[in-house]
This record gives sequence, C-alpha cells and structure tokens, in this order.
Amino acid sequence: MKHQRSHHEDIAQALDHAQLALAGNLLEDALRHVRAALELDPDHAEARVLEARIRLRRHEPRLALTALDNRDHAATANPDPTDSARPDVTMLRATALAAKGKIDLAVTLMESLAKDFPDDAGVLRALAGMQIKDDRKDDAAQTLMRVTELEPQDHAARRLRSDMLAGTDPVAALEALGKIDANNRGRAARLCRQSDRMAEAEMHYDKLLDTLNAEGTPGADLRREAADVAETMGENHKALDRLAGVIELGEPNDADAAEAWRRTGRLHLNAGRWGESARAYLNATRRCDEDAEAWAGLVTCAHIAGRKRLMNRADRKLRALTTREQRRNLLAKLYPHMVGAPDQVVPEAAQAHSPLQRLLADASVVMRKTAAKFPNRADVHYHRAVCDLSRGESADAGNWVQEALKINPNYAAAQTLAERVGVGSTDESESVFLPLEEDI
Repeated sequence: MKHQRSHHEDIAQALDHAQLALAGNLLEDALRHVRAALELDPDHAEARVLEARIRLRRHEPRLALTALDNRDHAATANPDPTDSARPDVTMLRATALAAKGKIDLAVTLMESLAKDFPDDAGVLRALAGMQIKDDRKDDAAQTLMRVTELEPQDHAARRLRSDMLAGTDPVAALEALGKIDANNRGRAARLCRQSDRMAEAEMHYDKLLDTLNAEGTPGADLRREAADVAETMGENHKALDRLAGVIELGEPNDADAAEAWRRTGRLHLNAGRWGESARAYLNATRRCDEDAEAWAGLVTCAHIAGRKRLMNRADRKLRALTTREQRRNLLAKLYPHMVGAPDQVVPEAAQAHSPLQRLLADASVVMRKTAAKFPNRADVHYHRAVCDLSRGESADAGNWVQEALKINPNYAAAQTLAERVGVGSTDESESVFLPLEEDI
C-alpha cells in the first residue's frame, strides 16, 4: 500500500511540474516531466492529455493526435465514467486536426461537440474560429451570434461577427456591434457610411476626429473618409478643413497628395470659388502630372475664369491623357459641380442644340445613375438639381434640391440654390451656370 501511494504521488508530482513548465513555455522541461509520469503509468489519461497539449505547443500535431489516440485506447480498456465527456479533450483533438491541415474533420468534430454543449461559449468560440479558417463565414457569423447571446460583453465576438457581415449586410453588421464606444467607433462610422446613413456617420467621424486632434495622431485615412462624408452631407467648409488636415500631414505618395488636392478643387468648385478651385487643381497636377481628373478640373476653372491660355494648355494635357469619350465623361462629371457663388449674376440656360447641351446630357445621365445608387446622399440630389436647372428643367431641379434639403436642412449651397430657383419655378432662364461659348 505504501508503494502504491508513492507511485501515484510521484505521478502527480511529475504532472504538477509539467503544468508549471508548460505555463512558463518551458516545453522541453514540460515534456520531460510528462514522460516521467508515463514511465510510471503509460495509460494515465491526464498525462496523455497534457502530452498532447505540449506537442501542439511544439508544433507537432501528429504526435499530439498519437497521444490522444493512446489516451482513448487506454480509456477503452479501462473506462472511467468521470472522464467520458470532456469537451476540452475533443477541442484539443480538433485543434490538432486543424493544425495538421484536416480542417474539414476539425469543423465536423467541433460541430458535434457544439450540439452536445450548446451553452458553452468556449466551445462555440473554438467552433467559430475553425469555421473562419475553413472559409465558412456565414456559419461562423451564426456561431458568434450565439456567443454574444450567451456573453453580451464579448466585444471581440461582436466585432468579428460585424466584420463578417460588413461585405454583404452593413446594416446587420452595424447592429452586431451593439453599443458604440471608443473601441468600435471607427467600424461604426464606416458601416454607417456603407449603409448610406450619413448623418450617423458624420456624428461618429466628428468624435473620432476630436480624439485624433486631442492625441495629436495623424490619421490621414480617417480624415479622408470624414471629408467624403462631410461632402456628401453638403458641409463644404467642414470637408475642406478635413482635407486640409490630410494635406498638412505631408503625404509621401504623390498620388495620395494629388487626390487630396483634387478633391479640394472640386469642393471649391461646388461653392463657386473658381480661383481657389483652380489653385487646388494646379497643385494636384504638380504632384501627379498624369492625373486626368485634375487636368479636367483645371480646364473647367480656366474656362469659367476666361483664362483661355491656361484652359488650352490644360486641355491639351487632358487630351493627351484620355480618349475622346473619357474626356467627355470627365467634363460631364464635373459640370454639375459648377454652381455659382452667392453674389454671382445668374446667366441663361444653355440653348438647344448647342455643344453645351451634349455635355449636359452626359452629366444628366451620370447624375441620374448616381442618384439611383445613392438615394440618401444630399450632395447627389443637389448636383442633380444643378444639372437639371442648367438644362432648363426648373421644376425637376426644384424637386431635387428639396430632396437634398430633406436629408440635410443645413446644406448651405442647396439653400442658396432653392432661393434662386424658387422651388417649383418653371422659369427656364434661371440657370446657375456660366454659358460655355465653345465645346471645350
């Protein structure tokens, strides 16, 4: 009896040392202690489980599975009722199978375990991880939803599920995040933007930028995203301020800097600040000489300002960079942005069969398609109104500017346009565009 007690005590002591060594990542020592225990009892179930854990940490999944097979063989010969249903052992086998490249078998094993333990969040987390590895993202999203039902404070599970849903269902992805805080506000802002919920997106970006500025963090990508949302909401000065923050960061990539300057040019163009717009477009071309959109913007501004030499130089460059159709499309996309400044004398609409009408027809098609794709964007409705008005379609223009103001009642440019056109007016002479004298 004394020898038997000593035998069990020696095994327990060896396994205690093995556990401590494993905790300290001393894998060789851990394995040595486990072997000592197995020399005393080759069928010791817990020693085999511990050996499997060590083998996995040593990136030896085949030997880990062998250890688990030996445990199961011993358990069959000497069944222990208290050891028959251990989810940790099944999870260990599934992990070893996955590490060995047999992910389909690992997932099948974990799905069976999850049916036996449907309220075990640990089992479900492990299953979700393997489903992700097996590229079964829809199944993983469902599993993670169950995890968050069991443990609502598991923010990691919420974020992972949200990321999986973002590509196909941004609204569901936003709901999956739950309470919005500093840890997930960036995700929430992007999902609101993706879901066309721009007012909410703007609120989140405001808070994110406040944090960036307080911490002195650059955050160029975030500032660009925030500028896009502000532009969408018709917040011209706010969008310009955010792009100025990007430019001040000194973008190392010329294409990135050109993009920021080009967007600045378009925003000034929106507000009728032709000079500022031209300077911004010129800065864009200096940073990227092959930026066709920037050259198109410079053509537009130079034409409005009557700077024919500059317009011709910019147009020669634009023609060299684009096909005839590409050039027309670029100019058509820009034309709806050419709203006049508040104190500008309102000229007449384009005459029928003029070269301008062809450009406006192209612009109208662009804006109609964009409005169908983004029905909740104030800027889209505003620019569609501008385009329709320049074609002499005042009633339609009044309807679209009203839509813009429904989305953002503080849209200053839309307010100015509404005052000019008189909502519902059919006076075709009330265009906010300067007439083009030639087909540029």
